[in-house]
This record gives sequence, structure tokens and C-alpha cells, in this order.
Amino acid sequence: MTDFLAFIRKHGNLKKAWQTIKVNGNRSSSPYVKDDIEKFSTSEDSNIRSISTKIQHGTYEFSPARGIALEKPNKPGSVRPIVIPRAQDRLVQRCILDALISDPTLRAEAFQPTSFGGVPKRSSTELAGVPAAIKAVMDAIISGGTHVIIADIASFFSNIRKSDAALKISKYSSDPKFIELFNRAIKVDLDNHEIIWRHKDAFPYGDIGVGQGVCLSPFLGNLVLSDIDKELNMGDCSCIRYVDDIIIIAPSGRAASARFRKAKKLLQDKGMEFSHEKTSITPIEVSQKFEYLGIEFNNRMIRPSQKSRNSILKRTMDVASLSLQMIKSSQSASEFNTNYSIPRTLSKISGMSRGWANHYRFCNDIETIINVDRKISNSFLSYSKKSIEIAKQKIDEGKQDLAASYLGYSGMTGVDFDPFGWDQ
Repeated sequence: MTDFLAFIRKHGNLKKAWQTIKVNGNRSSSPYVKDDIEKFSTSEDSNIRSISTKIQHGTYEFSPARGIALEKPNKPGSVRPIVIPRAQDRLVQRCILDALISDPTLRAEAFQPTSFGGVPKRSSTELAGVPAAIKAVMDAIISGGTHVIIADIASFFSNIRKSDAALKISKYSSDPKFIELFNRAIKVDLDNHEIIWRHKDAFPYGDIGVGQGVCLSPFLGNLVLSDIDKELNMGDCSCIRYVDDIIIIAPSGRAASARFRKAKKLLQDKGMEFSHEKTSITPIEVSQKFEYLGIEFNNRMIRPSQKSRNSILKRTMDVASLSLQMIKSSQSASEFNTNYSIPRTLSKISGMSRGWANHYRFCNDIETIINVDRKISNSFLSYSKKSIEIAKQKIDEGKQDLAASYLGYSGMTGVDFDPFGWDQ
């Protein structure tokens, strides 16, 4: 068995884990996360040495995490319970994850060939994530699949039993000190429970549920469901899973329904169930239109779903509208936020379009993606015309500084002059 505890307390492994946490933290939009990362970074080497020593002596203690109740869009009163551990705890949790996936046997068990969410690439040339899942669906259809059933596991992370995860881990480690550290790493305790008391029942305090936002959680989800992944892919059916999104591909409608019933029973044994809202129990012929992971399958064509296409159009238009709003409301160069300047806005819109197209570069319906790009391009040009007209108007009014700020020029705006005195 792998000595996971020895792996975790090594300074080099902790340092590597910290670099991952640091990069991800600096990309976060949360000021709380960024501040926490910055504080740890001021003395990161000594902090890492301290953590290593505490792990070695069995004295490392996890701090209460921050709970965030994010309201789900279009579902008033329904929240997504996000758990944000402190920086040092995220470091230890990440190093535990690195230790677990360093064991090839455990890694192979957790990352089944038909599971794609939270699964790292096995090689630099291998597909991963959504493209890999979509390719697997296509391959299953080519191999004889005629019907599909698409399902979603309800409140997936909130229903993973910690005890199930610990039992699985115990098969790969007989070290009681590591098992104790692991159990404390996945325990949820919040420092702001008095603030989020209204949604306290959504957070996984006890055995049921793991923290969304904790790096170990996707791995544990895959590990706990690995037996189900194996069983649902026996025989003539395929079951592709991306975290909590499942698609069954079968050689007939009857076979698809039978495999779905089996999946339902296996999930019930784990204390889980399919979402009634997001699951279609009626088999769909593969010649008909269906969607999986935001991809529309339709008569051998795969394209971004209509929802995704509408979303990118709205988001780019919102960026343009906000910039125009800021431009129109600003009365002086000093008060104008150049984050909304014309060049930055154009660059942002262009980058959003490029990023969206890149995400769907595996789709074979290129014309649909091009049509979306044309619409974004029209918004791009419309925004350019309107914003430049406003800038020209400010020039005509004698407000050259304000017009220049619209175009991204800041110059000496904001400089606090402190001239030397020259007494006679």
C-alpha cells in the first residue's frame, strides 16, 4: 500500500500542491479567497514547513470554512451550498488528493473509462472533459446504440456519504493516522453559520454530503460511484457519466429503459436519486434531437445547445450595454472607469467569442458556430459605432480628456502632484 502520509508531509509535495492552490486562488473572483491566498503567500515557505511538521506529529487542525449560499438561477429559494476552506486547509486537501491519485490502483478505480468529470488527462494528446464525454457518446452510437436516456443525479455532492468514501479509501491505506487526517479533511464546519442560518440545512455537516468547492469532492464522487460505473457498462449498453450528468446508450428502447431502472436502483443503494426535473425516462431515438452536456445531437450533427448560443449572445451584448451606460453617465475623465473603455470592451467581446468557439471546437456543425460569431460581430460593430459617436460628440463639446478616456487613454489622470517648494 502507498504511504499516503509520507507523501503528504514531504515539503516538495506540499509546495507543488500550494502552487496549484495559488494559481487557482489568484484566478478566483472572490476577494475573500484572494486575500487569504495573499496572506499565506507572504510567508509561504515557513507556513509550508509548519504544516509539514504538524502533519508529521499528527497535530494539524483544520479551521472552519466559509459557507456561501449561492441562489440557483430561476429557482427562488433554492441555493447551491459552496464551501470555501482556508488557504492552508485547501493546501492540505490538495496534497491529500495528489497523494491518492499517485496510487495507480486507486487512480484506476476512481477514474473509470466511462467517467469524465473531474478526471485528469492520462496523456497530453488525450481528450478530456466534455469533448471526451461527447466522443464516447458518439462512439457508443456508432457501435450500435439506437436509443438514449438522459438523466441527472439530484444534489449529487450533497448526497455523497462521507462514510462510503472513507470505506473505499481504507481499502488502499491501513494507516489510522492517514485515515483520521482524511476524515477531518472532508468534514464540514463553517465559521459563518450564524450568517447563513437560513440555508444551514443545505450544507453537509454530518455524514451525508461533501463540500462543493473542496478539491477532494469530485474525486470522492467518482470513487463512490466507480462500482456503479462498472456495472452500468456491462453487456450491450453504455453509460457515460460526467459528474452527475448521465446518458445511457442502448441498442433498443427496451434495453435503455431496463438499464435506467438498474441505475435508479444502484443509486438508491447509495442514498441518491435522479432529478425529476432534469431526467427524461422515455428513451429517445438517436435519429431524433437530444442534448447532453450542453451539446445538441441532431441527425449526426453536434452543435452547442440553443441555450448556450443564446447565453453567449446575451453576455456579449450585456458587456457592450454596460460600457455604453458607463460612457454616457461619466462627466469627467477622472471619474470614468477605463475598464469600460472602448478598446477594453471590444477586446473583451472578442475574447468571449473566441473562448466560446474554442470550447466547442470539437462540434461538426461549424456553420451554426459561424452564425453565432456573425451575430456577435454585428453587436461588436454596433457598439463600436455608438461609442465612437459619443466620443466624437465629447470632442465637439471641448471635452477632449473625457473622449480620450473613452478610447482608453488615462495619461496623467489620477496623478496626485506634490511639487517641491522653491522659496526665495
